[in-house]
Amino acid sequence: MGEDIREIEIRKISPNLRMVYAAECIEEIKHAIKSRGDHEPIHICFKYDSFRILDGEKRFRACKRIGMNTIKAVIVEA
Repeated sequence: MGEDIREIEIRKISPNLRMVYAAECIEEIKHAIKSRGDHEPIHICFKYDSFRILDGEKRFRACKRIGMNTIKAVIVEA
């Protein structure tokens, strides 16, 4: 049974503000996504009033820096 991958608007996802990553790490992922185009989906759940990231914070931040409007995501039931 495969995962149900959806395109979710980035503006509907709340980043984890407590997570800190080196800028170089985000830049590496950003360049990889730009060159290959496709990337693994992030995993999110709906909590309170927005989607929260369970896995894929760095991919989310890289896609946001690229200026993407949507991101591939798997919605996990909370």
